[in-house]
Amino acid sequence: MKLSEQETAQLLERLRNRYDEYSKKYNPAWFNRNTFEDRVTFAYENRMDMSAFILAEVANFEKMKEKYEKQKERSSFANKVDKIIEEQMERISKYPRMEFHPRAGIEISHMYGALYHLADRLYPVLWLIVDDTSSREKLQQLESELFHFAQPTLSRLPRFTEDYALLLARPNLSELEVEKGKNNYLKEAAFLLFHIAAFCDYLIKNPGSLFEHPVSFSRGYESAEKKKKLSEEFSSLTGFGAVFKIKHYCEDLVADFRLTAFRPVNTSSYK
Repeated sequence: MKLSEQETAQLLERLRNRYDEYSKKYNPAWFNRNTFEDRVTFAYENRMDMSAFILAEVANFEKMKEKYEKQKERSSFANKVDKIIEEQMERISKYPRMEFHPRAGIEISHMYGALYHLADRLYPVLWLIVDDTSSREKLQQLESELFHFAQPTLSRLPRFTEDYALLLARPNLSELEVEKGKNNYLKEAAFLLFHIAAFCDYLIKNPGSLFEHPVSFSRGYESAEKKKKLSEEFSSLTGFGAVFKIKHYCEDLVADFRLTAFRPVNTSSYK
């Protein structure tokens, strides 16, 4: 296709306008008018075929625009991912962080710290307000499962957390294996948290004789130090309030770690 001098001049002017428009609207580094003018000057000075030159510049501009739009889409997606990660880190950072292995990562360290807090400062209060035999049996079962993740009285890591630490200690462990181990840890933690929350629901619907009264710290097997911790958490609450607090803690923990998809199918009844 051969352009006339008039068509070449008109197309050149349109290109200049497009460079001006896109450099102001989008990115002057990508749509650099000065660089384009340098190429035009070079073409004139070297008596190039201006018709072919302008047509090539039009094609180059369109390719550059397409490339920029793709780059912008990728950048936009990357920014969204970064924002999601940032929000996730903000949500989990409100839980205590307890490191048990250098390769455990931020999520696991915060989950371990959150479960430790649950086992140490929240869950034990249920022993002070649950008084019927069947509920106390379930209370014992769930506490045993919780102690597989975080047991404050244990001098070493509890079983499930220790298993993950041993996995991380293996030589030549791939990142895929680390990720699979992390996901399994979080999944099992989510199952437990759902069960504890469901048990709290059961207690709320089937309250014992102590639920309407303020939590009393005069009974139970807890040490003076343990009673002090529990008092700091629950001194202003009734039995109902204490159960609700534990329930909401478990539910918030699952939500903040984005683990709601791991809800078990058998939490509907605790009889």
